[in-house]
Amino acid sequence: MQAVSLDVAAKRESPVEFKELGRWWGTDPSTRSQTEIDIMGEQDKNTALFAECKWTNEKVDVGVLKTLVKRSQLFHYDNVHLYLFAKSGFTKSCVEMAEDRKDLALVSYQEILKKMVESSAS
Repeated sequence: MQAVSLDVAAKRESPVEFKELGRWWGTDPSTRSQTEIDIMGEQDKNTALFAECKWTNEKVDVGVLKTLVKRSQLFHYDNVHLYLFAKSGFTKSCVEMAEDRKDLALVSYQEILKKMVESSAS
C-alpha cells in the first residue's frame, strides 16, 4: 500500500513538488519514544507533505488523523499538506474532521484503483 500511496501522492495533483520523498523514523521529544511517518515529502525548508497509510479492514478513525497531525508538528514547516491513505475508507467522524481542514486529503484504496484505471486508459 505504501508504494502505491507514494505513487499516488506524487501524481495526484500534489501541492508539493518533492525534492525528497520517503519514510521517516525518529524520536518524538514529547514522549521520548521512537515514532514513524509512513510518507514524508519535502519540497524546501518551508513546504512538506506527511501521510499515513492504513491497510486494515476497519475504516480509519479520527485517532489516526490526530496522530498524523501531531507527528507532522515534530517539524517546523510553514506550509504542510497531510494525506491519509486507507484500504477500507474512513469513519464519518474522520471525514467530518477532514472537511474542516484545507491541508488534508483522505484517499481510499478504491480511489487509488480508480485513478490507476483512468491513468492506464489514457
